[in-house]
Amino acid sequence: MTIKKVLVTGSKGFVGRHLSKRLKEVGFQVVTTAKNRKLIDVTNVDQIPTIENVNAIVHLAAKTSVSDSFREPHKAYFTNVMGTLNVLEFARIRNIKKFIYVSTYVYGEPQYLPIDEKHVVNPHSPYNTSKLIAEEICQNYSQHFNINIVTLRPFYVYGPDSRDRSLIPSIISQIKRDGKVRLSGKEIKRDFLFVTDFVDLIEKILQDFPKGYNFYNVGYGRSYNLNQVADGLARLLGKKIRIQFPKSTIPDISDMRADITKVSKAFNWRPIIDIRKGLRLIVEDLSNRVL
Repeated sequence: MTIKKVLVTGSKGFVGRHLSKRLKEVGFQVVTTAKNRKLIDVTNVDQIPTIENVNAIVHLAAKTSVSDSFREPHKAYFTNVMGTLNVLEFARIRNIKKFIYVSTYVYGEPQYLPIDEKHVVNPHSPYNTSKLIAEEICQNYSQHFNINIVTLRPFYVYGPDSRDRSLIPSIISQIKRDGKVRLSGKEIKRDFLFVTDFVDLIEKILQDFPKGYNFYNVGYGRSYNLNQVADGLARLLGKKIRIQFPKSTIPDISDMRADITKVSKAFNWRPIIDIRKGLRLIVEDLSNRVL
């Protein structure tokens, strides 16, 4: 079946906004969990049936904060596990056979780099654990109910118009406020994937959906020190900064670098926006918003 209509849960979130815009631009009809200007709660099983029929689902809705998941683990588990279960059940009942689940990094401190899909999983927070549990439910639904499901494990997605408390918006806010940038460690590195590259991948999957259950690591394929990122943003913003490393009770991962061989081969996809261009695009977007 040709996919014409796609349900995007979490369409009001950072990735959801970019994805919904792109899919509309290339000709998909996008259905969201907004109804009569109110969001449908995916954890409320009674609200799910009010969603209209679609040909495919991209499930993004989630509680995504690692720090919040330590303070309020029940909310993270309930939203990320039960929300996913409810949307999967919606797919089963409506006979929707194409389902993309956007998970997260689930490997903990790496045993080797780059990290491929064979690396042992070791989620390091309630948030990461909740996403892994939801992955397992996706795999079971695929096997038991013949739903084609793709699980994506993005390592870190960034870009313009990010309104959450994630890393890069936080760094920019600190630079603008007083120039004191607080980072989690001197040697911490991350694999930064620009949001439009991630959206490109999702679009490709929808255009050529694989059979069965498949999961993929997703990143740029190179990691950068957070100090480099903060310095780069400061230069682009024309500011001087002082980097600090306050102690934190929340564990952090030293390096996250994705091996993207599997996903690249499966969908003929490669990210094209490196960290330097990505940071420049974010700062340009901020400037345009001010103007």
